[in-house]
Amino acid sequence: MTTEAEAAANALGGAINARSKDQILAIYADDMFVWHGNTARAMGKEENATLLGNLFAITSELEYTNIRRYPIDGGVVQQHRLVGKFTDGSPIPSLEACMVIKVRDGLIASIEEYFDGSVFAEVWERLAEAATA
Repeated sequence: MTTEAEAAANALGGAINARSKDQILAIYADDMFVWHGNTARAMGKEENATLLGNLFAITSELEYTNIRRYPIDGGVVQQHRLVGKFTDGSPIPSLEACMVIKVRDGLIASIEEYFDGSVFAEVWERLAEAATA
């Protein structure tokens, strides 16, 4: 049986795979936040959805693979690999990540995300280039 937290995590993975900012916004609670361990900074719903939208704009494919989930009180811990391709067809750096996803009323209330930001350097560079273009 799928729990509320597993359903929300599945919906997040589906939105990433579909590269859909609208789907992201639909599964986030209005007061949600995403905290990134590599920057020690939190961002709200709109800021995170915009970041993901910008990521979707520079990629042609994105997908969580090798997903492992562990139930916790009010949510789930998810480990996964993010893979995909840039719009020029070259692969994005394979990123191993861990997220602590908390769910409230079927919506994602918070995400604490941990990954090695240096692995994603090329992605950050391409996002910066796209922002200035």
